[in-house]
Amino acid sequence: MPSETLWEIAKAEVEKRGSNGSEGDGIEIGEKSVFFIGSKNGGKTTIILRCLDRDEPAKPTLALEYTYGRRAKGHNTPKDIAHFWELGGGTSLLDLISIPITSDTLRTFSIILVLDLSKPNDLWLTMENLLQATKSHVDKVIMKLGKTNSKAASEMRQKMWSNMPKDHPVSCLGLFLESAPYITNSFFRFLCMT
Repeated sequence: MPSETLWEIAKAEVEKRGSNGSEGDGIEIGEKSVFFIGSKNGGKTTIILRCLDRDEPAKPTLALEYTYGRRAKGHNTPKDIAHFWELGGGTSLLDLISIPITSDTLRTFSIILVLDLSKPNDLWLTMENLLQATKSHVDKVIMKLGKTNSKAASEMRQKMWSNMPKDHPVSCLGLFLESAPYITNSFFRFLCMT
């Protein structure tokens, strides 16, 4: 029986990445943006409140909500800032995805997909719609960035794939998928789940 909780595993992973200097060119980034998308009533707000150590009941998210949290790494150090975005309504508000994902935020952006496993009939459709809309918008942002700064766009694409663990089933497909657009998104997600 594993003794570590999900939070301890996540904290260890962040510390490991920080000690490896995976932030890139030696620049310490003190701000991160996290975008929670997923099933309606899937627990996104609860996860955010728990990350922020807030002991309050979760309320339904109406549309797109923003909150932030600050935490110091140690004594006399600048505080890290986390920007939390949450898309409510499941797949009904996909147009709002474009608000938190911009060329300014993309470099420090993470997306967390939360699915309600108690509704297996809605699971695949919800995942597919949310991931497709998010991927489409990220591609638009990178393409727009590429028109003004092709080097930054190229670095961003490479960084997206470098964040994938080496032992992940699709990590070896990074370059292949960019050069083979005929592979369907459903096939790609199937590989991710195996």
